[in-house]
Amino acid sequence: MRTAKYLLIYTACLLLLFATSLEKASAQAKPQKEELRLDIQFGGRFIQRPDQSPGSDIDFMNYLRDDFGKNSYGVLGFGFMLAPNDRWSFYTGFSMLSDMLPNHMRVTVKHKVDSLNRNWNWGIGSSLYSYPQYLNQFNQFHIQSDTGIIADLNSNYRQRTLFDIGFSVMPWFSYSYKRFQATLSTGFGINFFVPFNEQIAQKKPNSNYRREIKYETIASPALTSHSEAEVTYNLLFNKHVSLGLIAKAEFLMARRTIPYTRTILTWTDDNPLIETVKPKKKIYTKTDFSAGLFLKF
Repeated sequence: MRTAKYLLIYTACLLLLFATSLEKASAQAKPQKEELRLDIQFGGRFIQRPDQSPGSDIDFMNYLRDDFGKNSYGVLGFGFMLAPNDRWSFYTGFSMLSDMLPNHMRVTVKHKVDSLNRNWNWGIGSSLYSYPQYLNQFNQFHIQSDTGIIADLNSNYRQRTLFDIGFSVMPWFSYSYKRFQATLSTGFGINFFVPFNEQIAQKKPNSNYRREIKYETIASPALTSHSEAEVTYNLLFNKHVSLGLIAKAEFLMARRTIPYTRTILTWTDDNPLIETVKPKKKIYTKTDFSAGLFLKF
C-alpha cells in the first residue's frame, strides 16, 4: 500500500505540472513535418542482485547467474520512432538475446511540455516494457540440501526464462546543438516478474519413497527507480534524410523478491504440505548499454 501511495502522489504531481504547462506549450507550438527514425543497436545487459544466504527455502533470485557466475547478456536491438510534430513522439522497439527471439519489447510515448531556451527542452514520457532473463540450475538448491535421496529426477539442464514487465513515468530533459543531441530521463515505475510454475520430483534409491515439490510463484509488484539516457550525432544529412550514431544507457533499481507457494507431496497426493514463502527482498539492478546507427527521414 505504501508503494502504491507514493507512486500515486508522484504521478499526480507530474500531471499537475503537465497541466499548468500545457496552455503555454500549445501557444508556442510551431508546425513541424512528420519525422521517422529507424535504429539498430548492439550492447550489453548486466543484472545484479546479491545472493541470499542458503536456508531451508529456495530463493529463485539466487540463480540469475549462469554456471560461470555471470549475469550479463549481449543484446541486439531495433527501434522505430514516429514524431508527428515537435510536441509528441512515439517509440516502439524490440531486442533479442543470444537465442535470437525478439521477446524484449518497449513502447514509449513522450510529450514536450516547454522549451527552456534555444537548446534545452523538457517534457514527460511514459514507457511500457518487458524483458527476459534466465534462471539457471535452480535445482542445485535441492541437490545440495536434500541429501540421501535423488534430489531431482530430471537430469536435463534446468533453465527457464524469467520475464519482467514494467511501466514507468519519467520527466525528461534534452539538449541539442548542431549535429549533437542528448536526452536524459529519470523517474519511477512499477515492475513485476511474470509468475511461473516449477516442479521437482525426488526418490530414495532402493526404496518406494517418492516426493514431489511444486512451486507456484506469485506476482509481487515493486516500486522501481528508472533512468535513461540517449545521445545521437548526425554524420550525414540533407533536407530529406540523415544518418548518424546513437548510444543509449538505462538503469533500473528496486528491492525485489519472488514469493511462491510450495506444495510437497510425499508418496501419494494425500495430505499435501502447502506453504507460502516470501524470501527477503534485496536490491536488484538492471543496467543496459548499447550503441549503433540511426536513419532519420
